[in-house]
Amino acid sequence: MIIGAAFFLESPFMPLSPADIDQLEALLFDDQFMDEALDYFALHGLVSASVVGPKNIPSATIRSIAFSGIEPRLEESQWQHFDYCINTIAQDLADCLYEGREPNLPYESEEEFEACLESWCIGFIEGFFENEAEWFSKDEEAAAELLLPVMTLSGLFDSEEFKQIHNNEKLMRQFSTIIADQLTDIYLFFHAK
Repeated sequence: MIIGAAFFLESPFMPLSPADIDQLEALLFDDQFMDEALDYFALHGLVSASVVGPKNIPSATIRSIAFSGIEPRLEESQWQHFDYCINTIAQDLADCLYEGREPNLPYESEEEFEACLESWCIGFIEGFFENEAEWFSKDEEAAAELLLPVMTLSGLFDSEEFKQIHNNEKLMRQFSTIIADQLTDIYLFFHAK
């Protein structure tokens, strides 16, 4: 599979350090959530949807989505780190879009690329579901076309149309390489004056 140039976990351009990510994932994988919380990649996708989409998702809502509605028992320092991470991811993406740079999106290793990308797309779609009406309020057909690669790669949709796309290996490879560009296009669609 061709790897998208902007999918790096330990890139000098990534906003969070490996130590930041380890601390965040220790929180997300805590036993109290019974594997219900999003992982780092899905959280990154969720925050990305908030930044590029038609309506910003409040931090409290991101917290709720990230922990699947479970009210975590966390210390203040843990909440501070969680908020630091989502704010840093959001600011980095906003800076990339403002400066016309390709967004930095994470993956763990070449071998894990597909799983990381799927997780990222799942998180993005969680953000889409939060404000679904707003995503389609401007031009439903154009928005659906922009979202199609992310929706397909998330694996969350099983209609006949999505099954046909999943069976098209060439199209799936293409989708996996254009997500960073799609983020820019989605952002411009909703935010360009």
